[in-house]
Amino acid sequence: MIRIQLPFEQRQSLEQARRIRSSNLSERCLAVLLSDRGQSVPVIAESIGRHEHTIRSWLKAYLSDGIEGLKNTSPPGRTNRKEHEALIILQPVLATHPSDYGYLEAGWSTNLLVDYLHKQGLEASESTVKRALKRGGWVYKRFAKTVPAHAPSSQEKKLGWTRLSPPSRPGKMHRT
Repeated sequence: MIRIQLPFEQRQSLEQARRIRSSNLSERCLAVLLSDRGQSVPVIAESIGRHEHTIRSWLKAYLSDGIEGLKNTSPPGRTNRKEHEALIILQPVLATHPSDYGYLEAGWSTNLLVDYLHKQGLEASESTVKRALKRGGWVYKRFAKTVPAHAPSSQEKKLGWTRLSPPSRPGKMHRT
């Protein structure tokens, strides 16, 4: 029989984690709190709608690792080998500029990283690179579009646009 008796601080942290509704952590914290209130595993399982084995595994996880033991673990199954290899290859590369590797780009893009990995002998898709970046703690943002050199200034835009007569090319606009 597993019974948990919590100190006040641990009870408070579980109550706080319980308020997070976007994860399974809330349900697991509830099971620990119900055990702290003296409920048995079968009663907790009945009230939450889970199997007794599941409740016992949550309580054991809490007893061994605290609240960290209640957090989601990685799903079962084989790990993504390419994602892991891509992350190992890309970690040192991302800290440098693409020009250091012969690219003419202003910064790294996922397409550029896919090309770099291909040159290193790893065939990886753009989605694999994005997952590897996320797993490695890198934040990916698309590059902002640059303003063309011949673009009008804000003052010129306020003056407005008119069509010259006759236009040099059909549909082309000119400033006056």
